[in-house]
Amino acid sequence: MRFGKLYFKIILAFIAVLVAAEVVVYTLVHSGKIHPPFFRNTVEQAAMIDLLIEREMTGQPATEAVLRERVDPLLHLLVKGFDGHLWITDANGRVVSASMDGPPPPLDGELGEVSMDKPDNIRFYTLHREKTRSVYLTSAIVLGGRNFTVHLLYGEHPRRAERWFFHGLLLLTFFGALFIFPVSRMITKPIRRLTDASERLGRGDFSRRVPERGRDEVAELARKFNRMADRLERMVMSGKELTAHLSHELRSPLARLRISLQMVMEREEETTGQSAKLLEGMQEEIEHMDWLIGRILDLSKLDMQGPPSLEDRVDVPAQLSALLKKYEPMVESRGVRLSTDLSETPELRGHAHAVEVLFDNILANAFKYTVEGGEIRVAASAGPDWIAVKICNTHPPLSDKDLSAMFMPFHRLDPGEAEGTGIGLAAASRIVELHHGTIAASNEDGMVCIRVSLPLE
Repeated sequence: MRFGKLYFKIILAFIAVLVAAEVVVYTLVHSGKIHPPFFRNTVEQAAMIDLLIEREMTGQPATEAVLRERVDPLLHLLVKGFDGHLWITDANGRVVSASMDGPPPPLDGELGEVSMDKPDNIRFYTLHREKTRSVYLTSAIVLGGRNFTVHLLYGEHPRRAERWFFHGLLLLTFFGALFIFPVSRMITKPIRRLTDASERLGRGDFSRRVPERGRDEVAELARKFNRMADRLERMVMSGKELTAHLSHELRSPLARLRISLQMVMEREEETTGQSAKLLEGMQEEIEHMDWLIGRILDLSKLDMQGPPSLEDRVDVPAQLSALLKKYEPMVESRGVRLSTDLSETPELRGHAHAVEVLFDNILANAFKYTVEGGEIRVAASAGPDWIAVKICNTHPPLSDKDLSAMFMPFHRLDPGEAEGTGIGLAAASRIVELHHGTIAASNEDGMVCIRVSLPLE
């Protein structure tokens, strides 16, 4: 499974959003902007306790004896519903009723008032100690015309609620990141298909299309890509058909010109030297044009026809040796140094004639651009399931643009440097593609090398 950069960007962005949300929530909780449900419950309990005390003291004098008699049992009953303490103080701060025996518990620690929506007579505090936290509330009530304060102190407890809340956020982040993997893959898979199809389209394969699923932006992009590929394929095929038809049609007038020229040369027995030279030049141009049209037709056939049968058994080193014999006169006349390393390799399954044209075109290109006294190297090697041929010739280094463009039809490095049509390497590249191989050019130690790699099967 291959993961792209966009895949990880989506995952990291999702995790970053979750972490940022956790930081914001944590900050709001600790700053007092957000309160747990427990706080609201304690305010409601305090209001209910005030109401019960006022009802119990209705019509009774608010003396300490009455409070001890009537309110103490109520306070003892109420504290059974929660872990805490209840007591009432008068205007002087003296305890007049309590749910516990003895003095009220000390309020030692960091006491902070909580700002929240509550009745005006109730004040809400949090009592923070090193590892625990308590909630402390006071409410002002009037009993028998006298002012009293009801105190409600919850028991100390670890910060379990907050801890579980943040543990829940961490679990949410973990499972969110876990489930975002298939979601990210679902998002990036069609984009990866588009990337692969675009790359193949750039290499000249106009048959590749991408699935058009859904109605989102990626599906719309896929539909537009397929329409673009359809139009490009029609345009390119129309151009190739036009080239093939024109090349075929041009051969008929060329044949008539050749016959007419031969008839003129046969009838003019007393042809002057200058006229004979002109006639010979015309014949050479006709032959060159006929050869050029033949090469264009060959290239058009490779593009327009289906893939050739790849059932021949090809001995590549033997084929290269036979081809090199054709160039022996050129090696001797131009003083070219030829070195070969054609070790025995397994036979290649392919189209024998097409493979021969492939290597002949590359060798012809190498001999054409090698200066007198230069060097040409030809090597063949094999791997577990492939065979590679490397042909190098002396030549100044080429730019990256020229190294990739030399396999395009009609591309020539320097039109004035050597004769040629710019079709040979384009045909070689097409033959390699039909054999499902690769071809590439590179600069190596003052030489330009072309490496062909073909699968054995």
